[in-house]
Amino acid sequence: MIRFDNINKPKNKKLLIFISDFIRRIFGGDRLKRISKEITSISKKISQKHQKKIVILDFGCGSMEVSKKLQKYSFVKKIVGTDTFDFKFETKKMKYVQTDKFFKSTNVNFDLIIAIDVLHHIGIDDASKILKRLSKISKNLIIKDHFEHGFFSRHLLRFVDFYANYAYGVNIPKKYFDYKSWNNAVKKSSLKEVKLIKNFQQHDGLFNLILNKKHHFISILSK
Repeated sequence: MIRFDNINKPKNKKLLIFISDFIRRIFGGDRLKRISKEITSISKKISQKHQKKIVILDFGCGSMEVSKKLQKYSFVKKIVGTDTFDFKFETKKMKYVQTDKFFKSTNVNFDLIIAIDVLHHIGIDDASKILKRLSKISKNLIIKDHFEHGFFSRHLLRFVDFYANYAYGVNIPKKYFDYKSWNNAVKKSSLKEVKLIKNFQQHDGLFNLILNKKHHFISILSK
């Protein structure tokens, strides 16, 4: 029986990542193409609104793939990525800081925070606390996450999360946001939702058929 929680990091991590990425490329599972394009567009508007180059925090950044695309644009001044694992990465425009170290030492105010498919792993019941904590260091947040639509939808999301994260040893949540729980999380965080993009198509091909756009949303939040 497959368990979706308490996952330990597998020994053959590199091989599993290679196989997973190969399957994604063939069957339309590129999760970054559309997300990066949408977040770039929103970030540019925020930069234009503030009339300056912006400093971005990539919260739960993983391998910083979205940040690597964002940093190419002239309206981005600097990007800091933070996640739970510990490694060294720094360029002229980007820097990685492990999450615990980041929250102990940060005194930087960001123009924008992005969090892509992160909150559900932390736990939807704790989402408002995380949003409130992040809002203390930035007035603007972009959240990409999932909506579940009942029992089957929830377990489909869990299965896809398991497939995407098994090689990394990331625990799989037991439930995801629905419209009500997301609205409650935003309300408790004391943030204002500027725009909610429902039915965001993340994938193409077979992957889009398996986990279609009704399961994806992007929320733009501000103080």
